[in-house]
Amino acid sequence: MKRALWITCGPRGNAGDALLYEVTRSLFDGLVDLDFRHVSDTSYLRRGDRRTDNVIIGPGGLFVQTNSSRHLHAKLAKQWDAFESKKFFLWSTGILQQPSEEELPAVRRVTSRSRQIVVRATKEAELLRAIGPVTDPVWAPCASLFTDRLLDVPKTVRDVVVLNLDAFLFTAENAADHPLRRFVDHANAQGLEVRSMVNASGDFNPWLLDLVPPIDIDAAPFKAALDAQLPAKDFHRTFNEALAAHPSYGARYTSCRFAFGKRLHGWLPFLAFDQPAAFVGMQARRGMPRDYFGDDTFLCAVPRRNPMSGAQLDATADAMVAKLDTFIRDEDMLSARIAERREELWAQLHGQARALADALT
Repeated sequence: MKRALWITCGPRGNAGDALLYEVTRSLFDGLVDLDFRHVSDTSYLRRGDRRTDNVIIGPGGLFVQTNSSRHLHAKLAKQWDAFESKKFFLWSTGILQQPSEEELPAVRRVTSRSRQIVVRATKEAELLRAIGPVTDPVWAPCASLFTDRLLDVPKTVRDVVVLNLDAFLFTAENAADHPLRRFVDHANAQGLEVRSMVNASGDFNPWLLDLVPPIDIDAAPFKAALDAQLPAKDFHRTFNEALAAHPSYGARYTSCRFAFGKRLHGWLPFLAFDQPAAFVGMQARRGMPRDYFGDDTFLCAVPRRNPMSGAQLDATADAMVAKLDTFIRDEDMLSARIAERREELWAQLHGQARALADALT
């Protein structure tokens, strides 16, 4: 079995990255002898390491204009004499904007040495080609779409709608009569309970959680981190402790019927359980429902800017109510469609994982 040093986000700072780490490790189990390094580690090459010429980077948003990318490029630079001769492979890397002028040379020196570049959105392929010249990126589904299989998580269904939303939507000024109260009331009238999923900072504040409390599986582990009295500087330490103690990253995405997510991993892994879910996040991700399912059924194109006007919040609530009604009306058909498409994508992903393993030296 070929060996590779793999640089990844790991289970820190973001529950979505924690899930990605687990499903990726499971996907490549038996295909590659993997030696993981977390992007926040002090250094990536250590005294006593077994030698390998292969370096895999990914998955997740750790390559361009993120806090993780700053770690990555600084630490590669620190040991570049040892990395320069290695073969790089990018796996599901999450590039959603152009590199800044400052980071462009660091990005290019990796992409120019990359033998394979695998992306999880066609938008990412466009942005990578613009860095150029690079190995032509190929699209593969994100492994989190198969959380059920890769982590052996059983599907359970409850009458719950899960929301992963931006904290900036909720303020002291708009909390009392927030338009999304209409969405909650509408869901309740259909016999549905509404709960929040918090994957990282920026996903919650006291006004949001007052309206939409956390999902059951997070309530105890995340209680200290989501305490409104906790100083902001202590959040990341407390949240990382909660992630380390969490009973199951994968099981967070089941025990519901529908979901709306502003993060990739506040949306896509719900589909792993054939549960209709709508993406409500950043513009650069809005092509992903079409990438995976051929149309915008699983997109809810709401306004998203900070701050949000009352009219924009009204439009958000209206769009989410309409999408929820569609999901309820067509639930069985949509679940069957998701299941059928996932069978196709599962075969594709396995083939692409084997191809990456075969390409290693």
